[in-house]
Amino acid sequence: MAKPFLKWAGGKSQLLPEIRSRLPNNFSEEINTYVEPFLGGGAVFFYMENTYKFDKIILSDINPELVLCYRTIKENVEDLISELKIIQRKFLTLDTDERKEMYYHVRSVWNEGVGFNKLSKRKAVVRTSQMIFLNRTCFNGLFRVNSKGGFNVPIGSYKNPRILDTENLRSASKALQNAEIKNRSYEMCKQDVDSTTFVYFDPPYRPIDVTSSFTSYSKSGFNDINQEELATFFSELNDRKSKLMLSNSDPNDGFFDKLYSEFKICRVLASRNINSVGSKRGKVTEIIVTNYPHNAKTTGAGRVKQARLSQFEPDGQQ
Repeated sequence: MAKPFLKWAGGKSQLLPEIRSRLPNNFSEEINTYVEPFLGGGAVFFYMENTYKFDKIILSDINPELVLCYRTIKENVEDLISELKIIQRKFLTLDTDERKEMYYHVRSVWNEGVGFNKLSKRKAVVRTSQMIFLNRTCFNGLFRVNSKGGFNVPIGSYKNPRILDTENLRSASKALQNAEIKNRSYEMCKQDVDSTTFVYFDPPYRPIDVTSSFTSYSKSGFNDINQEELATFFSELNDRKSKLMLSNSDPNDGFFDKLYSEFKICRVLASRNINSVGSKRGKVTEIIVTNYPHNAKTTGAGRVKQARLSQFEPDGQQ
């Protein structure tokens, strides 16, 4: 059973019970196409693919490096496993200083390759293995880039990071076989949407305070104007009678209440662990917006079912 292969800031594994309890009634009978235009770590996709059958699955993200990872896992997973096996074997034999040297060397090489769109099969495998290695060994498992698209997260302090998860990579590859994977902005999904489509939006979250900004999943960022444009797009897809769900932060300032006033907004509890200050990690309120009615409670829905969804959690570093 596939689960996220990257630890992704804002990943939805722990929010799956809340999402599941707010799916449309008669989901299996009415939905033929699943669309996710902010793919990220893919926790919702992996859950959906394992639970339901779709005629079509369309996954996309504006981050070309992330899309490359998904495509490589779909098309060349065995070569990727072989490459990661070499990397893991080498890294785990090094002492602390040697690990730092290897980490920053790989980060430098990866950054030098930013912007190269056409890669051979071999180079795509190597670059994907580098990104997975950096994700599994960097501080707090973040993917964060600067304005030039360069990965800028320092090394973490894990004693025995699991760089290679062979079983999950093969499961993820199998899950991706029926999916179209595209590198594009979310607006482009309009061409794939009709009344039998379910679209899940998971955009970069709006900061809940001035110290918590983390929108650099891509070098372009995602500001309040982008959030407003997304809300307009949400309304446009609503006119097509498609079923829509969107998750975001809850800054408690009325921003999203105004943007999505014509839709159903639920506030739910979620655990967030990307703050560099440990005392500021923990339970926070988030919103789930839908354009259809459901009977889920405002908070805590599905919490009892969390254990049964734990298989969709990405493995943590040790």
